[in-house]
Amino acid sequence: MKNISMVAKAVALALVAAVSLPVLAAETENATASVTVKNAFEMVVAKPLNFGEITAVVDLTEADGVSASITMSPNPTEQATVVNGEGNAATIRSLVPGEPGEVTVAGVAPYSELSVTLPTTSTNVVAPSAPPGSPKFVLSAVTAFITSGDNDGTVYAADNKLTADGQGNASFNFGGTLTTDVNIAGTNVIDRQYQDGEFTGTFPITVSY
Repeated sequence: MKNISMVAKAVALALVAAVSLPVLAAETENATASVTVKNAFEMVVAKPLNFGEITAVVDLTEADGVSASITMSPNPTEQATVVNGEGNAATIRSLVPGEPGEVTVAGVAPYSELSVTLPTTSTNVVAPSAPPGSPKFVLSAVTAFITSGDNDGTVYAADNKLTADGQGNASFNFGGTLTTDVNIAGTNVIDRQYQDGEFTGTFPITVSY
């Protein structure tokens, strides 16, 4: 009986000790998750595509006329090339060399890959002050040449993309082919030749992630 009494006292003391332990405090707070999206970046056409100063003669044949062309490579180390029409019916001659255009990009994610979308349709290059029916030029075959990042010094392609440097900057040149007009409307031979002056045309270039 004495042993039972001692066990009972021990159990009682344990219960008293358990009841007398302090209760720990608990607090709950809501946490916040956030993210800032910045897809926008800076893209600048630092230089326009410039075919320089040329002489140009258009083919006056009413049908099946031929054209001449000048191609400006986007690679700044390559010179422009000229192809004249058969029999020199249409000609281009370079007087002052031109230069490829240049695009710069800033504010993109460092070392990111970028896609460049170039025009797939031709662009009319015209003289705003020329009389109606005057010949125009046609710009086509626009290409790009990477001048920064991992693929610096190579032609841009779908599997050879533009890459940014560690500061989020990238750049590339662009070139194309300028072709003389054919089958010019009108009967006045003077009006059907190129007039002196500047000819311009605009086309889109897109850079994206």
